[in-house]
Amino acid sequence: MKWTLVICVLLTGLCNTACTAEKTALAPFSWDTVPVYIHFGKSSGPLTDDEVKFVARTSNFVCFEKGHGKGRFGSTEKGIAHDAKRLKALNGKIKVLFYWNGFLNYQLYDACKEFKKHPDWIFRDAQGKPLYKTRTLEQYNLLNAEFRQWWASIAAKAVKEYACDGIFMDALLQTTNPKWVRMGWGRGKESKVTRAVVDMIRQAKKKMGNDAILLYNGLRSSDRNRTMKGAQFLAHADGAAIEHFGAFQSRTKESIARDIEAISKTGKAGKIVVVKAWPDPQFNWTNKTKMKLPAAKLAKEAREKITFPLACFLVAAQENSYFCYSWGYREQHGGLIEYPELNKPLGKPKGDATKKQWVYTRSFEHADVWVDLAGRKARINWKPKPDLPPHRRD
Repeated sequence: MKWTLVICVLLTGLCNTACTAEKTALAPFSWDTVPVYIHFGKSSGPLTDDEVKFVARTSNFVCFEKGHGKGRFGSTEKGIAHDAKRLKALNGKIKVLFYWNGFLNYQLYDACKEFKKHPDWIFRDAQGKPLYKTRTLEQYNLLNAEFRQWWASIAAKAVKEYACDGIFMDALLQTTNPKWVRMGWGRGKESKVTRAVVDMIRQAKKKMGNDAILLYNGLRSSDRNRTMKGAQFLAHADGAAIEHFGAFQSRTKESIARDIEAISKTGKAGKIVVVKAWPDPQFNWTNKTKMKLPAAKLAKEAREKITFPLACFLVAAQENSYFCYSWGYREQHGGLIEYPELNKPLGKPKGDATKKQWVYTRSFEHADVWVDLAGRKARINWKPKPDLPPHRRD
C-alpha cells in the first residue's frame, strides 16, 4: 500500500542514520509488566503524598506538563522541580521529563520574562504582526539563532537546576503546518524551518548532557493524507511520542496499522517510543458533555475500555516502548488511576506480531494478544505468575 511505502522510506532513513547519531539516552525498561509512561500536570499545586507514592511505584518514566505546580509555586519550573525531587526520593530509578514546548510560548514559566525582552523572537507575518496559535498564544520565531540558543539553555536548566532528566519537546509537527508556511515562514522555507528545529534539538542535547533524554512529539499518522509525519527528527533525538494513537485524526484501522508499524520500526532502531492511548476516539478532555460525568464513572469506563488500545500497543511494542493511558493532560484526566492490566505479569515477547489482513496476534511469556483493527476488538489472555513481587517497580 502507498502509506506502507511512505513509512518505510521515512523510517529506513532513521535506521540508516541511527548508528551515526549520538548514543540514545534511555529510561529504565522492563518487560515484567506493561512498561508505563505517565504524563500530566497539576496546575493547582504539588502532588499529594498519596499521588507521589502512586506515580513513584507505577512508572519509572514520567513527564510533568506545563503549569505543573504553578498555583502554589508561581511557575512551571518551580512546580516541576519540587515534585521531581519528591519522586526521586521514593524511586531512585525514575526519569522525570520537563515539558518544554518547541514552538508555542505558554506564559507559565519564569523563562518567559526573558522571552518578553526580545520581540524578534516572536513568529510574525510579512507585515510584522504576531501569528497566534489561538488568540494570545504566541509562537516562536525558530529562524532566529539567538532564540534557539536561549531555548536550548532552558532545556539545560531543566536538567542542571530543576532536578529533571531531560525534556519533552512538544509541537514540532506544527512548525511546518501549511497555514504557517503560507502566513509566516513563506513558501519554500519548510526545509529551513526543519533545519532550525534540528539545530534546537542538537543544542539542547549538547547543553543537557549525554545522559539526558530528549523526547519529542512526535510521530503522527493521518486519516486525511495517509502518511506518517515527524520521522525526520528521530535520528537527532532519543525518541518520540505517538500522541493520537487511535483517536482524533488517527482513528481508522489504516491509521492504527501505520502507528503499529512505526512503533515497531522506531523501537528496533534503538529509540524510545511513547504511545499516548485513549479509551476511545470520543473519550477525551475536549468532549465537554463527557467531562460533566462524575469522576468515578469516567474512571470505570476508562478501565473497561483499556483492552483495545493496550492490545494494539502490545502487538507493536519493542524494547523502550512505553504505554501512556488517560483521556487528557491534567491530574483529573485518568493519569492517577489504577488500571489492573498494567500490574499483571507480561514477560518478554516471544517474537514479532503476526498479521493477517487486519488481525494481529502476538505472544509474551505471560500473555497472548489478539487484535482485530477492522472490528475494533481485542483480547488479552493473561497467564498469572505466582511469584510476582507485591509492587511492580523496585
